[in-house]
Amino acid sequence: MTPTELDQISYRFFKLFAQYEYALKAMGYGRAGRLKAAEVDWDRFANEIGIALIRSQDHAVVEARTYLLDHPPKRQVWINNSVDWAVVPSVDRSAQSLFGHLRRVRNNLYHGGKFNGRWIDPDRSEELITRSLALLQHLVRDNQDLREAIHGNAG
Repeated sequence: MTPTELDQISYRFFKLFAQYEYALKAMGYGRAGRLKAAEVDWDRFANEIGIALIRSQDHAVVEARTYLLDHPPKRQVWINNSVDWAVVPSVDRSAQSLFGHLRRVRNNLYHGGKFNGRWIDPDRSEELITRSLALLQHLVRDNQDLREAIHGNAG
């Protein structure tokens, strides 16, 4: 995948993730966070709807899910006055863990962890973003309420 293609797929992932954030709040998967900020209740969503990704036997879903659970995204850390990457050890294979990995892929993109004018570890970034996008897309196709909320028919 070229850097331009990786830019395009990351944009598609980021856009769909943003649509998820809107849709989940519209579907009632929200809560008050710090200072009453509106947040998505990702754990409740994962347990009630996202669990379909854990239960699915669809080949593409199994492949994407297995990759993310076996090779979770790293977390940016601050060590010795500079940014570094830390492996986040996890043996948890729950829907909550899977959605935690999806959120970290989003966070790494949003907070500039994967791109500083050029892609950092582009092959791994491609794997994480492509597989994360596939999981989010599958769930939208598979769940009518989520699909309707994303397309503005809820709330």
